[in-house]
Amino acid sequence: MYVQCVAVVINLRQIEIKLVAHGIHRIAKDVMDDMRQLHYVLTIRNKDRNPSRRMETPSKTQTEALSAFSHRVEAGGVLQPVSA
Repeated sequence: MYVQCVAVVINLRQIEIKLVAHGIHRIAKDVMDDMRQLHYVLTIRNKDRNPSRRMETPSKTQTEALSAFSHRVEAGGVLQPVSA
């Protein structure tokens, strides 16, 4: 159990380091709480085999957090990885 606790603390710290690198000066727990409020649905259009994930409009903090982890939300609420 001790090893799991250490791993969680390390992961949370890595999240915070990544957030700070993108100008977000908040603890990981607060940002994760904000991200839990971002809702989405999976939709399948006619004749498509693959569902697409559609999100509600993210808040400023949610948008910044998504950007810090190399994602963006397109118009229409589709989550996309940011191309390098």
